[in-house]
Amino acid sequence: MKNHIEIDGVRYIREDSPALLSADPHYFEPREGKEVVRCPGCGEATGLHINEVRLENAAGQKLVASATSEDNASRIHVSLTDDSEEKGRRYTLTLAGECEHCSTFELKFQQHKGFTYFTKTTK
Repeated sequence: MKNHIEIDGVRYIREDSPALLSADPHYFEPREGKEVVRCPGCGEATGLHINEVRLENAAGQKLVASATSEDNASRIHVSLTDDSEEKGRRYTLTLAGECEHCSTFELKFQQHKGFTYFTKTTK
């Protein structure tokens, strides 16, 4: 893939866009094929927790699965409501979590007319 385009003799260089999610090469389990995901806010490889998954459809339904606690005390809570705020023709998938080093975050993937849009928010 070229890293530039030329229009009317002017060369425009393509800048690399930031990765949606990136892995830290120092934390890799080759036997299991697992990589450690860095925080989408600060880039730290440790302290990242994804605690909630939301799936919303165009009809207004919202399925929320959230996890609390850890080890034997961990629990998963699931709810289905009709209070979706997302608009579109297909689905929206959101991963929500927190980083021990910086903030909370949401990674949102929304399908609409053959496109998948991505939004990252940190608080």
